[in-house]
Amino acid sequence: MANPTPESIVEVVGASVANKGMLAGGAVGLYGWLSQVNWIGISGVGIAVLGLLINVYFQARRDRREAEAIAADARRADAESAARIKALMDRCGI
Repeated sequence: MANPTPESIVEVVGASVANKGMLAGGAVGLYGWLSQVNWIGISGVGIAVLGLLINVYFQARRDRREAEAIAADARRADAESAARIKALMDRCGI
């Protein structure tokens, strides 16, 4: 991608932050569990869940964008095929 759009930059940054948030939240949750300090464990789990939700959101957007790209490619291929068939029919005089 030579010239990334602002949307794609936001999605890449958002997914990266979500992944790091899940890792940090899991680490804090584990630390809280091992040290038996409840509020640290609960906040770590909360951060991990928030990171997971953000990650799911950005993955769904990526899946939707990829599905739209596949559909656009299929439409382009269908139009190209129809144009070739028409050109061959015109060439044959049908």
